[in-house]
Amino acid sequence: MAAALERALGPAAPGEGSEAALPPLPVLVLGPAGSGRTSLLLRAALAGGADGPRALFLAPSAIPRLPGGAATDPRALQRLELRYPCSRSSLCRELVWHLSLSPHPPALLLLDGLERYLGGSPAAPARLAALLLQLCRVPRCPPRVPPQLVAALRLPPPGPHVLGTLLRFFPARCHLRPARGDSPGHARVTLRCPGTAGRRWRLRLGDSGGDSPGDSAGDSPGDSPGDSPGDSGGDSGSEEEWE
Repeated sequence: MAAALERALGPAAPGEGSEAALPPLPVLVLGPAGSGRTSLLLRAALAGGADGPRALFLAPSAIPRLPGGAATDPRALQRLELRYPCSRSSLCRELVWHLSLSPHPPALLLLDGLERYLGGSPAAPARLAALLLQLCRVPRCPPRVPPQLVAALRLPPPGPHVLGTLLRFFPARCHLRPARGDSPGHARVTLRCPGTAGRRWRLRLGDSGGDSPGDSAGDSPGDSPGDSPGDSGGDSGSEEEWE
């Protein structure tokens, strides 16, 4: 959900987009290797300290560390559950349990490394995205608010039609890009939701793609800065222009 990312990123730069509250839409976080996708998801999970939502973080491999400065309140960590399903079938089992069967379902669902679960048939991206959205809308007794869904995909995507397919299921998107012309270790973020102006942030990364004090960013599991030089050309045909 866009609101979860806004809590993690803080106020946008002055004049960057509307100040109105963003709608509760599923968000797809997009960025090349080393752009900070994993750290952004974890900061969204921990934002709000002890008063934030109960969060479930799913990834194909264990994270080496939490983003610097993200866990200043140990009570925030008590709201976060980390699970590492290594295959699409194990991911589906985790989703069904936590979203449909668990007596304490999460209020925030964060799925990192989405590209690692999309192998197989060309229909796999649509099937997985449909399952995510369906499970997030399963009615429960007593009624509850559906969980906020944020998924992260590494660019370039693992197939020519993957990104276009996923964007049909994720109406909101968040782009992370290494900043050009800035000091080394910086990235820029754009958050776009239908019907609202895009909001933009600058992030400062540490030497290894981790956080510098007071900033948010980091690598996804298995990323290294040289693995992917940039974004895919399949992102709805638009390239962000930075001043």
